[in-house]
Amino acid sequence: MIMWNRPPNWKLILTSILLAPIASSLAADGDMASSTNKNRLTLRGRLGLNIHAKFSRIGTFAPATDIGGTGSALDHFYDDGYVRVDASGNYGGQTWYWGYDNASQISGNNILFHSTSADVGASRDITDDPQYGVEMVYNRDIGAIGSKSRWGLEMAFGWNGIGLRDSKPLRGDVTRVTDAYAFEPGTTPPAAPFDGPYRGPSYSISDTPSRSIATIPGGASITGVRDLQADLFVGRIGPYFEFPLSSKVQLSLSGGLAIGVVYSEFSFRERIDFGGGSVTRSGSRTDGDALVGGFAGANLTYKFDDRWNATIGAQFESLGGRSHSVGGHKYELDVSKSVYVSFGIGYSY
Repeated sequence: MIMWNRPPNWKLILTSILLAPIASSLAADGDMASSTNKNRLTLRGRLGLNIHAKFSRIGTFAPATDIGGTGSALDHFYDDGYVRVDASGNYGGQTWYWGYDNASQISGNNILFHSTSADVGASRDITDDPQYGVEMVYNRDIGAIGSKSRWGLEMAFGWNGIGLRDSKPLRGDVTRVTDAYAFEPGTTPPAAPFDGPYRGPSYSISDTPSRSIATIPGGASITGVRDLQADLFVGRIGPYFEFPLSSKVQLSLSGGLAIGVVYSEFSFRERIDFGGGSVTRSGSRTDGDALVGGFAGANLTYKFDDRWNATIGAQFESLGGRSHSVGGHKYELDVSKSVYVSFGIGYSY
């Protein structure tokens, strides 16, 4: 689907630049005898294959709160509670300004507080063939090779829409920080949920945590959608060589420089469920990038008469790729090994 919300001025500028040589050549040869047939225009449909996208850092999220350091007299905020500096300044290394959510956080003579995050996330490689497009090709005959073959210059300008979407559920690793705060042996903390007062006095616990960090493989369940839509405009120029296979059929080989502009829009929405909670996230980004590479192609042409013909062929294009990040996600569009199957109708003059 053509994304008309892209800035139209760049499309017009690029089209004008790439089609200018064709227009100039047509004007110069307009008075040429019809039997010469030095020029050929071909309108082709194109099916793009081997176009990839990689979505990475899926399910990545930062800690929901600031857990602080492990020193004394600091504020700490967790997924399931808090430990803060009370009105006494945590006199004697103890604080009554704390709170917790669940009775299961009590372990021996400690109360455990947790903070969960995902720093790496999952990855997905997506290929959704084919990607549909169209191309206008101009061939200018220059001269003979031997007694039957010809060579010339080929110029083309085309568009391909790209749509790559992924909604597969994934598993991701999570990082869980656990801070343990000791309380007086032989005593019982207030029942959860509990919120201690700032001015106290109240039940006190140590204000200095004992910290442990664990990575839980596959500890997060990730559901959602990742969607990359793009418009790829490509102009190419290079020599071609044409060899007759019969009186009606010709084989042509071409190759040269390819220059492209891609306008891409990436969006995602996801829910990450992990032990003790969930996170819902979304984001989007629009980008425009220039691409430079090369192409090589082969085409079979069937001549109905001296004017009209039909073609079928394939082109290999290498335009590299681009990557961007949004909301912790990274997405990469790879058009470094793209193959296009083309078919069309041509007119010689």
